[in-house]
Amino acid sequence: MELKRILARDARTANDKAIAQYGPDVLIISSNQVNGLTELIVATDIPEMTPDEVEPQLKTSPRASGGGKFDALLGQAMENNKRAALQRQATKEAQPLIEVTAKSQRIAPRTDAAKSSKKPEVVGNLKPSAAPNPPSVRDERAHDILRGQEIVALVREELASLRKEFKLSQQMAAWQGNMPLPPMLTPLRDALNEAPIPVALRALLIDSIKDYPTLAEAMGALHRQLAHTVEQSPAPAPLSGVHVIAGPSGAGKTMMVARLAQAAALKHGCEKIMVISYRDQRAGAWNQTQLLNAQAGVDCYRATNIATLQLLLEEHEGRNLILIDTPGVQMQECLSEIRALQRGIACHAVVPADASAATLRRIFEAPEITWTSLMLSKLDESSQPWAMLQFLSDQTVSVSVASRGDSSADLVTDFHLDELVKCALDNLAIASQDRAAEWLHPQHGLMAVHRASSLQQAHEQDQHHA
Repeated sequence: MELKRILARDARTANDKAIAQYGPDVLIISSNQVNGLTELIVATDIPEMTPDEVEPQLKTSPRASGGGKFDALLGQAMENNKRAALQRQATKEAQPLIEVTAKSQRIAPRTDAAKSSKKPEVVGNLKPSAAPNPPSVRDERAHDILRGQEIVALVREELASLRKEFKLSQQMAAWQGNMPLPPMLTPLRDALNEAPIPVALRALLIDSIKDYPTLAEAMGALHRQLAHTVEQSPAPAPLSGVHVIAGPSGAGKTMMVARLAQAAALKHGCEKIMVISYRDQRAGAWNQTQLLNAQAGVDCYRATNIATLQLLLEEHEGRNLILIDTPGVQMQECLSEIRALQRGIACHAVVPADASAATLRRIFEAPEITWTSLMLSKLDESSQPWAMLQFLSDQTVSVSVASRGDSSADLVTDFHLDELVKCALDNLAIASQDRAAEWLHPQHGLMAVHRASSLQQAHEQDQHHA
């Protein structure tokens, strides 16, 4: 898949130009105004390259080749940035040695004529690339490379998912346009079409409101439909035993571990709780783990390989709770290594409440991993959890805990999925003016209906007596 840029005088001309150049199935990524013109960024499929074509493509520069594959170009850009960073760091490390050598050459007395005739060794002429890389720099570089590769793979999956959803939306457009709906429900249908809802779930929701005459009744039907679809028994909070916390980068795994450790410390005592950071080579990750767990007085250890992890588990098997924090890269590999220890370790996935469908598939479609529970993070930052609702309606993974806010004490151990449903419906952009009064305060609507009915009955009685 390749990104292309199209400029035209207006949006209609740009769309026609994109369809003419790349076909009717072209995927529009973004649309902006640049110097009075309309700019479209579109994604197009490129033919698969043979092995004979890949090698010359990788050897040529992006400017000479006119583009190239997205992952190859991104990998080359990352390599150039890493090489420049290593050169700057090596230069900084060599600078004190250069200054000390220059000072010693100025101060050293010339006692021997033969020595004075020899040329002094110039340390400053050493190339920065010749300096050895510290282990921490190599680890961070390897972590960044792996993280870049996973980002490229995730972007490709997201684009493929968007293309699939776009095609399904085109197929469902005719069916939705012919579905008769009461006039009061037109704003609700438009809001459902504009929200980032998976196509299958959107079709189910629109079909479920077609028989309701008012907006309040339709919103109530949507709430009941979604609540029934995602309804499941919650999983217990992992406050005892050995548990592995995994998930994508940036999901909030380390903060979730700190929250669980603090909740367990209040129950068992801080001396009975232990946290292990396993194979996390991110810059500052170990310092963050130490700082967060020090607030609860919990011991934390660092394991860089599976042998160290096994030794820590054997030495501290008397602890009530052991939490293992894993990195966001090579998640499947880390979990396979830990589960091979055969110690009854439970695996929990930490995912943001508004995670995309592609992210959820990457985590939960691995057949070799059995997840004990799902942990939802960043509830306070989530406004469109439609992909999560679709996932929970199709899967049987129970939610154990959730978190909102930035404090280590913000842990919700009795989370109900009804809150997720209400969050999704409350953020629908419905154009109706009386939507807030009817949906947020449904008792007001019921009172109004009851009062109207009473007035109508009183009027009929007056006419009868007259």
